[in-house]
Amino acid sequence: MRYEEVRDIVRGVPHATERQGHQLYQFVRSHRPRAVLELGFAHGVSSCYIGAALAANGAGKLTTIDLDKARRRQPDITELLGRTQLEKWVQPIFTPTSYTWELMRLLERTQPGQHPYDFVFIDGAHRWETDGFAFFLADRLLAPGGWILFDDLQWTYAASPALRDTPAVAAMPREERETPQVGKIFDLLVRRHPGYGEFAVVGSYGWARKLPGPA
Repeated sequence: MRYEEVRDIVRGVPHATERQGHQLYQFVRSHRPRAVLELGFAHGVSSCYIGAALAANGAGKLTTIDLDKARRRQPDITELLGRTQLEKWVQPIFTPTSYTWELMRLLERTQPGQHPYDFVFIDGAHRWETDGFAFFLADRLLAPGGWILFDDLQWTYAASPALRDTPAVAAMPREERETPQVGKIFDLLVRRHPGYGEFAVVGSYGWARKLPGPA
């Protein structure tokens, strides 16, 4: 499936922009990952771009995880996958609490020394404690030489019109509301990890490659 086809179908649906979708699509087309893991899919726009690229490659599978409440989004990921006819390429998983719990389940099914994914995209909670731990867990699942991507490096809760006035955000200390928490994860955990290199920041995206050999 061509990028332009999926772009026209998902246009106007939050949250991935056309530019981000093109970047995801081109990355998957050129690097040809066979197993992709996405943490946080919201409406499923980014999932459709990744799935379309896998379909164009003719091989691969995206496993994507989000909370049960994502079923209530309009449109939801199931509807978008139906519109794009990408159900074969994308497996959504809905979880009641956090994708870190689903990562634990994936690790339980993974034999020691195995690394089932070669591309991981983290775009969910945007919290230091959740996505910092998600990076730790995802690293156990990511194959040497594989890539990890974080979205919203500059995003803050204080600057989010949809969240800044909610009781949960209001209860946060000011520092947590105003700190770009994903950016802190990328700078303090990913960039300083001895097993990662080839760092790149493109817009709100932060890319890093897991080194192909021992750290």
